[in-house]
Amino acid sequence: MIHVLVAVLFGGMDRVVLVAHLRPDARKDALELLARERSSPPEAAFDRKVIFLSESEIVFLFEGPDADESIRGIFNDPVRSSEIGPWLPLFDGPLHWAPEASFWEREAAPR
Repeated sequence: MIHVLVAVLFGGMDRVVLVAHLRPDARKDALELLARERSSPPEAAFDRKVIFLSESEIVFLFEGPDADESIRGIFNDPVRSSEIGPWLPLFDGPLHWAPEASFWEREAAPR
C-alpha cells in the first residue's frame, strides 16, 4: 500500500509529496525519464507537478484541488498505475510520503 500525505491549503488545494531513494547510479536513468515526461502534461487533476532529483533521492510534488484522490486513483488502478511503472525499477526501496513540516507564503501586497 502506498502512503501519501495531503496538506489542505488555502482554497481547497491539496499538496501530495512522495519520496523515494534511488538505487545507486539510477540518476542518469531518472534524467532520461524526466526528459521524456517533459513532453507530456501532467494529469488534468493536477495544477502543478514538480520533481526534485538529487544523486540519491527523488521527490514528487503534486498540487491540485483533488491531488490526493488522483494519486490514490493512480496507485489503485492497474491500468493507470502503469504511469509510474517506468520509475519503479529506479527506486531502492518503497516510495514514501513526506509530512509537510512547514509552509510559508508571502501575503499579497495590498493594491
